[in-house]
Amino acid sequence: MKASSVSLVLGLAALLFEPTVSAVFLSVSPNRQLFLRRDAVSLSCVDGGQTVDGWAVKRTAGGQTQTCDGGQQDFGGFNGSSCIIPHLFPSDSGVYWCETGAAQRSVQVNISVSGHSVFLEFPKLPVIAGSDVTLRCKTRESSSQLVYFFSKGSFIGLGLAGEFTISDVQRSDEGLYWCSTGLFSTSSETWMSVVDPPPPPPPPTLSVVGLICPLVVVVCLYCMSTVLMVSIYCSRKRGNEPAVETEHGVEGGQRGYVTEHDF
Repeated sequence: MKASSVSLVLGLAALLFEPTVSAVFLSVSPNRQLFLRRDAVSLSCVDGGQTVDGWAVKRTAGGQTQTCDGGQQDFGGFNGSSCIIPHLFPSDSGVYWCETGAAQRSVQVNISVSGHSVFLEFPKLPVIAGSDVTLRCKTRESSSQLVYFFSKGSFIGLGLAGEFTISDVQRSDEGLYWCSTGLFSTSSETWMSVVDPPPPPPPPTLSVVGLICPLVVVVCLYCMSTVLMVSIYCSRKRGNEPAVETEHGVEGGQRGYVTEHDF
């Protein structure tokens, strides 16, 4: 029994102090998934904040799977440890990931390239009902301008600095959105999905043991206090009894007699 306990402790210690290895992921710079035509992008395979060797950057675009700097039929080129695409086009839209020769893959990243000079940028989708969401209209020029925002074929508001916030989003707000900076500068439509918030976690359930243990402790404390009080009471009662005097006879002694004389 002692040996198994020691083994268990050693095993837990090994798990606690074992260094964790981060999963390799595809780093996209600039850090976004929507790009305009002729934007540049840098792709790197990263683990723990450092680029890793032995991993290739791959993509599936236009129904073809390609490797960065893999040849004439592939895409991009390496600059150090990063895959560089100097000029993006809508045909570069697709799924990108990192992969090793052992067929290990990172999480896939969707990259979209808009053929418009303007595109609408959403936060992380889907949007949780009840939250606030900020739409951003991106252009090549400075975003410090007046932008018109539309949804479901209707104008919904103006945004300064290229931003528009929808407060307390509801399921009825789900639909297509787009923005415009002028008559001929309109983004493509983007679907905003809205989901209900997750249900609150259930209250913690108390087991039978959890209910009985406090009751047992209370009963034990009550019994101990009762015994202690009775003991103190009995001790005090014995201390208040009068002392008993004992008479001792004198062995070999003679009794004295008092003789009365009449004069």
